[in-house]
Amino acid sequence: MPLQATVTAKSGPNMTNTAAVFSGLTGILFLPDRKILQLFTGGDTNTPPEKEFDLTGVTTVTCTITGNNWAFVIS
Repeated sequence: MPLQATVTAKSGPNMTNTAAVFSGLTGILFLPDRKILQLFTGGDTNTPPEKEFDLTGVTTVTCTITGNNWAFVIS
C-alpha cells in the first residue's frame, strides 16, 4: 500500500520544503552515515529516489505507528 509523507526539511542548497506532501510512496530510506533521507515512489529502493533530504544538524528522529499510518518526525 503506497504511503504519504509530510516533510519539513532541507532538500538542497538554500532550499527547504515546509510541510511538503509526498503521495504514492513505496519506500523511505534513512542513510545516517551520509546524513540523508530518501523517499521512493518506484517499486523498491533500486529505483532513483523521488526526493532526497539533508539530515545535517538533525538531533531527533521519531517514528510512530498508529493503525496503518507511520509518522516520521525529524528535527
